[in-house]
Amino acid sequence: MEGDMAKKQKVMIVEDDNFLGDLLLEHITKSGIEVALFRDAETALASLEKEVPSLLVVDILLPGMDGFAFLEKLLEKKILPSLPVIVLSNLSQVKDIERATALGVKAYLGKSNFDLDDITKKVKEILDKSNPS
Repeated sequence: MEGDMAKKQKVMIVEDDNFLGDLLLEHITKSGIEVALFRDAETALASLEKEVPSLLVVDILLPGMDGFAFLEKLLEKKILPSLPVIVLSNLSQVKDIERATALGVKAYLGKSNFDLDDITKKVKEILDKSNPS
């Protein structure tokens, strides 16, 4: 039973686009990973103070607190850098990627450059690296 508990991985997605958020939730869940979906950073932050998932997938352009401010809060609260993060964003300028990398992000994926299979594969790859069996 303990082995099963150790293998259960949970991904938190912070994505305000309803359509994309729902697709990601469905696609990653189908791959056998538990997913929690949040539409804004404030709600996600409150949840993270109670339970830290195995991986975080976050958009940068969010209502209220943007993804960068959210990641900076996680750094202040010492949740980062132990929590692996994938940024999934339409922002793909070098300065945005460099800023995310400086915050410890493991991967930066441009929304228009990756499909659901690619994103799920990257999620599994980073989960495998951060939780070797």
